[in-house]
Amino acid sequence: MLKYILFTAAILSILPFTMLLVCQRYLIRWTVLGLLLPVLFFNSSAINFYSHEFYRGTSRGMEVSIIYIIAVALILTVWLLRGRIKLFPDWGSWIYLLYFLLSVPSVMNAENRLFSFFEIWKMVMIYLVFLAVYHYLEYSGGDFDIFLYGLMIIAAVNFGSCVLQHLSGVYQVRGLFPHQNSLAMYMVMVSLLFFSRYFNRCEGWPSLLYFGSFVLAAMTFIRTYSRGALACFPLGGIVTLFYSLKHPYSRRKLHIVLVMSILALIGLSVVAPRIIERFEKAPESSGQTRKELALAAVNMMKDAPLIGVGINNWGIKINPPYRYCNVRESRRYDDDFKDGIVETIYLLVGAECGIPALVLLLLWFSYYWIIAVRLLVKLQGTPWFFVPAGALGGMTSIFLQSALEWVLKQQINFLLLITLFAFLAYLSKHWQEFTVGTVSTGKTPAPLPKQG
Repeated sequence: MLKYILFTAAILSILPFTMLLVCQRYLIRWTVLGLLLPVLFFNSSAINFYSHEFYRGTSRGMEVSIIYIIAVALILTVWLLRGRIKLFPDWGSWIYLLYFLLSVPSVMNAENRLFSFFEIWKMVMIYLVFLAVYHYLEYSGGDFDIFLYGLMIIAAVNFGSCVLQHLSGVYQVRGLFPHQNSLAMYMVMVSLLFFSRYFNRCEGWPSLLYFGSFVLAAMTFIRTYSRGALACFPLGGIVTLFYSLKHPYSRRKLHIVLVMSILALIGLSVVAPRIIERFEKAPESSGQTRKELALAAVNMMKDAPLIGVGINNWGIKINPPYRYCNVRESRRYDDDFKDGIVETIYLLVGAECGIPALVLLLLWFSYYWIIAVRLLVKLQGTPWFFVPAGALGGMTSIFLQSALEWVLKQQINFLLLITLFAFLAYLSKHWQEFTVGTVSTGKTPAPLPKQG
């Protein structure tokens, strides 16, 4: 009963909070932190209706997070101040709509349609965050700094939490995140964004702040000993470094690379034994499990290639009495055991939602990856070049990591990814404004005028 009262109070607070933001516009900028910081205490800051805590799926309840409530308030605020908003501001948002629409029919094959609704609800809520980030950037004229401040706090707090876990003897730290792999993926994305900001913009002492945040985020994900992140991060880092050195080249960048190479070698010499141990001593059963679950996903796609076996129903269909569990020769099922999730979101989406939905997911990811590549050319020499450079490296890493792990499906990681997509969507629309009269000053443009 209490959670329904809290939910009602939270919903009723949206309109008064929106009016406060409209009247006190200086609060809008700091409200944006509410889209980021609650990930530090995500479970305690969300109301979870119809919760199924022990379900082995990508969504375990109908979660209403404070993040989503703030997103709605920000959207309404910008709408009232500007007179209009766009529900689908770029082609990527239309692709996401098609991906969503192609995922919904899988409910027809779902064993538990309530579980399917949990994932559909999550997809809608996450899109609200995309709209909130995009339209705040529209309103502010490109205020990326407030997002970086929030990510700095997240990186610093998780680093401190990981230090405490390390001192208490935890082998694979997870900070304040639900799993070490999800922490690693999140820190890979933010570390490359911090590095790109430091590397591509010389700002005096603020540059040292970004460099420090990069170091904290990098040390955090390394200490998770996530094999997927450790394998994929170097590729993303190379992508960011390559384009950053190229556009434009400077002696400062070369000096930074030399110094950081020396520091990286020293750091790796300290943690290398544990990293090597993590790869060499990984249990053979882990690799066998991955193969068997991947085969089960392929079998599901063969049986239901168009609409899948049911969104967020993997945790049901992989267990008896369904025959997909027959591939798990190494596993004995009993009343207390429930099998895990296939370790790649691509096969997971294909199995649950069908091949057409998988194609749309890949197209959605590819769209923003290509947008980042194009922005590297359009924004070279401007203060905003660091955004596509960092985002491109981060996306390269996590899209590859997602072929090895499913954690991108967790809300915390998906929220950060959708934020990066909003960054790229905004820059793709306004890049011409940023290449005229801003290169020499590096200052953020004034907020766009009210429309209507």
